[in-house]
Amino acid sequence: MAVFQLGDVPRGFTFNESGGLIHYQDALLLAIPQPNQTGVWGDAYISFGSSWADVRLKVQFHNGTTWLPAKDIDVNQGDGRLAEKLPKGIQKIHVGRVKKSGGDVVDDNPVGWLLEIL
Repeated sequence: MAVFQLGDVPRGFTFNESGGLIHYQDALLLAIPQPNQTGVWGDAYISFGSSWADVRLKVQFHNGTTWLPAKDIDVNQGDGRLAEKLPKGIQKIHVGRVKKSGGDVVDDNPVGWLLEIL
């Protein structure tokens, strides 16, 4: 049985254009069931979509022991949703908006997220 959860990435930049933390108050933390557990939970995917403007996000996964390396992803408003399969055992995901340049002021463009566990 598939399970879906969705919401919005908070407005405001979490990271500057160099990847440095501005403030964590604008970040999103998702605590999730561990995906890919045989007989318990199936494959899991996190998806993002935006409209009106392209947005850069920094996404990082926690496997119950440590945070895996963060990655910047560009969510383009003209594309379909951007989906990524979660590695086995992920328990937390944090997401924050990243300034694309020092002059980037578009910190309030709608960005939605979707968590699917199949």
